[in-house]
Amino acid sequence: MATPALLAQFRRIGLFVELDDESLMRVVARCSVSNRARNTQILSFRDESNDVFFILDGRIQVKNYSEHGREFIFSEIGAGQIFGEFSALDGLPRSASVVAMEDSVVARMKAADFVALLRSDFDLTLRLLRVLTGKARGLSDRIFDLIALNARDRICFELVRLAAAGVREGARVMIRPAPTHYEIAARIGSHREAVTRELNHLVTRGYVELGRRHVVIVDLDRFTNDLLPAQAE
Repeated sequence: MATPALLAQFRRIGLFVELDDESLMRVVARCSVSNRARNTQILSFRDESNDVFFILDGRIQVKNYSEHGREFIFSEIGAGQIFGEFSALDGLPRSASVVAMEDSVVARMKAADFVALLRSDFDLTLRLLRVLTGKARGLSDRIFDLIALNARDRICFELVRLAAAGVREGARVMIRPAPTHYEIAARIGSHREAVTRELNHLVTRGYVELGRRHVVIVDLDRFTNDLLPAQAE
């Protein structure tokens, strides 16, 4: 039987936030919950499984690799979010690999149960459509960045995205833990050396401060106004 603590974790999932307790308990009953240690691979590219996953605690990374082994990071998502729904809906192999960035707790639901749940609750289906729309918009933004922006501009946009989840004190925003230079490069389709060079350039100009596993944007408004291309704002 689901404990109150487990129900509270499921209640954090955006899709389920409006379900009544009885409906939520039916959802929990159809899921298996497991702990995933940091750096554990949860899904593999081209994996033919089609279950859907809900993050109850922790954080995961969605990524892929080129045929030459170059890593590309699509997104990082945390507690309350969903992944694996594409294969659950279309039955096709996984389009990316998923790895736990930290010790995480995930719930897994069979695709058939997930589809049945969507059929039974139009409001829940509408919330899923909004989630999918948000993911599509995010990918469109990243594609635009890769096509239209140079490496320096892509780094600046990535820092602003990270700042949205940072700690703000007046004009300053601290990003902690900050991704490594390699991880930033994998997010923006560049190389670690280019990221290091451009970050050092931003430090020299007084826009950022670099520390161990943290980055400080000294003045977020100034950073945004001075460095983000006007046509992409």
